[in-house]
Amino acid sequence: MPYPKLKPDDILGSREISFTSRKDLAHPQLMRLCMDFELIVLQVQRRAFSHISKRFLATSDAFLLSNHDYRKNGLVFSPWFDSLAELEAFAKKHHIDILHDHIFGNTNINQRDLR
Repeated sequence: MPYPKLKPDDILGSREISFTSRKDLAHPQLMRLCMDFELIVLQVQRRAFSHISKRFLATSDAFLLSNHDYRKNGLVFSPWFDSLAELEAFAKKHHIDILHDHIFGNTNINQRDLR
């Protein structure tokens, strides 16, 4: 599941959401992905272009899954969501795909090569 990479401007103003206890019942799938597989939940500040001031301005926060090297490679394993609950639901539904991309990388196998 390829998603657009993070740009340095996306990371500016972001923060990592940490799960420090395995007793986190609100987001168990995100907690497991972060603690067991070293993924990171990022809270990113969205930006929108203002035609009045002719520059990008901060709008709302978004949440996404990335790995520890997001500053270097900018890998993203989920779409941007408005809340942690939506990201939790996505992680629960697509955890196999997330782990596959995290462990093996984004492997785009050409189906013609398999025949």
